[in-house]
Amino acid sequence: MPFPLMTYGLETDPSMSRLQTRPVAGGKTDTPGSSIMKDKGLDEACSEFESLFIYQLLKEMRASIPGDGYLGESTQSKTYTSMFDIEIAREISNQRGIGLADFLRQQLASRLGDTESKQTQKKIDIY
Repeated sequence: MPFPLMTYGLETDPSMSRLQTRPVAGGKTDTPGSSIMKDKGLDEACSEFESLFIYQLLKEMRASIPGDGYLGESTQSKTYTSMFDIEIAREISNQRGIGLADFLRQQLASRLGDTESKQTQKKIDIY
């Protein structure tokens, strides 16, 4: 799912509602609290973060070079350049990426796994 520029973090597409349930392999459902939903959410968050990071890199690299003078520094030119950078960032992230999403996914999954196992251990210790 691509990151929206102005409404980052807000779900604007009703078809992407987190409340939808869908059967998946093995008869499990994709409910809001399931591990499948958490994995999808983690994957989406890591991919979106990588896209946003790449966009910021492109934006700062573009700001470091002098203007070309052909299109000038108009508001329209800046808007289209920003839109172009967003699309380039999405494509880089969707294709192979720079490895940031994979690294974040690995780190966060291990921490989330540790947290869940600690919570399970606490429940077991109580009984």
